[in-house]
Amino acid sequence: MKTGLLAVLGLTALAALAEAIILMRVTIDPWRLAALLESVALLLGLFVALTNAGFVRELRHWALASRVWAVALPFLLLIPYLILALATGTFSWIALGKLVAYIGIPTGLLWPDLHHHREGLGWRDVAAMLALAVPVAANWLEGVWIWPQDIYIFRPIFCVLVAGYGFMVLRNLDGVGYRLLWRKSDVFDGAVNLVAFALLGIPLGIALNFIHPHTNDRVSLGGFLLQFIGIYLTVAIPEEMLFRGILQNLLARSIHRGPPGVYGLLIASVVFGAAHLHHAPVPNWRYAILATLAGIFYGNAYRSRQRLCASGLTHALVDTLWHFWF
Repeated sequence: MKTGLLAVLGLTALAALAEAIILMRVTIDPWRLAALLESVALLLGLFVALTNAGFVRELRHWALASRVWAVALPFLLLIPYLILALATGTFSWIALGKLVAYIGIPTGLLWPDLHHHREGLGWRDVAAMLALAVPVAANWLEGVWIWPQDIYIFRPIFCVLVAGYGFMVLRNLDGVGYRLLWRKSDVFDGAVNLVAFALLGIPLGIALNFIHPHTNDRVSLGGFLLQFIGIYLTVAIPEEMLFRGILQNLLARSIHRGPPGVYGLLIASVVFGAAHLHHAPVPNWRYAILATLAGIFYGNAYRSRQRLCASGLTHALVDTLWHFWF
C-alpha cells in the first residue's frame, strides 16, 4: 500500500509542477487545469501502483476482509472523474452512469470468485473481458472526460485499472505479469520477437496490400520516443493485459494438451486478430490476419517469462514503426 500512496503522491507533485510551468506560459483557468492534472495523476498513480505485488496483496486483504469492501473499492476510481467534471462544469449523469456500469459489470461478474479460486477459463471470465474491451473499442466511453476536449488517454488507463482489480484482486489470477519497467531479459525477448515478426509480417503485409513501406525524413528521435511511449501506455499495455495476461494466461491453464501454453497462445492470437475486424473497411480481414500473426509473437514474448512489459515492448515497437514507415 505504501508503494501505491507514494506513486500517487509523486505524480500529484509532478502535476503541481506541471501546472506551475503551464500557467507561466499560457493563460488558463488554474482551478480547471489543477483538476485535470490531479485526475491524470491519480489514475496514473494507480496505474503504476498495480505493478507492485505488495499493493495488490493489500487490496486483496481488504477485499477478503469484507464483501462490501470488495465491491466498493473499485468505485473509488470515480473520484478522478468527479474531480475533473465538477471543477470544469462538465459533470454528466450519463457519463457517471457509463463509468459506474463499466466498473460494476466486471466487478459483479468476478466477485463470486473472491473466496473460490478457479484455475481455468470460465464463462464469467469471458463475459468480464468483453465488458472491459467492447466499451473501449466501440468508443462507448466517449463524452466522459471532456475538458478541455474529449481525452482518449483516460479510457485505456481506466480499463487497465478495472481489469487489474477484477482479475488480480478479486479473481486472484496468478501470472498476469503486469509490469511497466523492463529488465534486460524483457528487452531481449521483445527485440527478438519484433525481428521475427518483421521477417514474416512485412512481406505478408506487402503481399496483402495492407502496408506500404516509405521513407519519412521528418522523424526525430524525440518524436519517435513520444509516439512510442504513448502507444506503449495507452495501446500496448492495455491490450496485452487483456489478450495475454488474462486470456492467454487462462487458456494456458485450461488446455493441458500439446506443448505447454502453445494452444492458449494460438487461440488468444486468433481472438486478438478477430478483434481488429471492426476497423474500416469492415470487415478488415487484412488487418485481422496481420494482427493474428503479430499476436503470436506478442504472446511468445509474454510466454517466455509472463511479463507484459516484454510483449508490450514488441507491440509498441511494431505500432510505432508502422506509424512512421509503413
